[in-house]
Amino acid sequence: MKHKLLLLITLSVLSIGLKAQDAVSPAAENTLKDTVKHWKKSNTIIFTTEQTYYNNWSAGGFSSFSFSGYYKAFYNYLNGKNKWDNTFDLGYGQMIQDVTGNGFKDPANHFQKSEDKIDINSIYGYKLFSDWYASALLNLKSQFDNGFKYENGDTILVASTFSPAVLTSSIGLEYKKSYFSALFSFLTGKTTFVSDNRLLTSGVLGYTTPDENWYFSLGSFVKFFFQKDIFTNINLLAKLEFFYDYNKPFLDTDISGEIFLNMKINKYLNAFISIQAILDHDFNETVQFKERFGLSIPITF
Repeated sequence: MKHKLLLLITLSVLSIGLKAQDAVSPAAENTLKDTVKHWKKSNTIIFTTEQTYYNNWSAGGFSSFSFSGYYKAFYNYLNGKNKWDNTFDLGYGQMIQDVTGNGFKDPANHFQKSEDKIDINSIYGYKLFSDWYASALLNLKSQFDNGFKYENGDTILVASTFSPAVLTSSIGLEYKKSYFSALFSFLTGKTTFVSDNRLLTSGVLGYTTPDENWYFSLGSFVKFFFQKDIFTNINLLAKLEFFYDYNKPFLDTDISGEIFLNMKINKYLNAFISIQAILDHDFNETVQFKERFGLSIPITF
């Protein structure tokens, strides 16, 4: 009897639920469709790997193995005069060389970071006229892992997990086309967070006061962005950024430029060229340069 009563109650609840679903589902479905149509999104995951093997090679050389992965995505919202653009650019890779000649298992041979990037960007805009928007920007730049440089035979720590992390926020104007945008802000805050005291005491970031784990600067920010298929199966992404700290000389303006050229070979294989240059006087007085070229297996969804 108890089982029959429980079954009757269960069927009654299900029946009421189904009727309620039938009553609200058309409106809910229309609302969902209306929301989805305002969003455009793209997710791309790229894997690369390379191996070189030498054995008794007369010209010399070290066996090596490397791998890297990239995640590039955008989630953009557009509804009337309101737009909200979000981009994610993440990358990580490592490599190992058989310097001792005893194989990769030799403890003296160890993996080193070859790629490490976190760049998350979010821009809200309200259309004023034509292609011009009043805009508010948030940008986060950092890295996942420890980073080192080698100087006079010494290994120097220059970065660690999310240390430094640079958060840029700005209010300004943005000129926006389908494949090009230019943002201009004379009210920009740039906050550098350094949670690892080893970086503060070493002075490699230009900040040398222990336990003062963040530094704020007010200035101007200009950003240019371009992405378009310039030829059949060849896509070009280019970024150029300038930040001027009002408390520093104008010639100390930070400059960052990046080019990512993606070339589709066939359905399963792409080739890419990535070039990045940075001039940041807090780090050093010379240009930082990074270049990568390789074959990749992209996954887009």
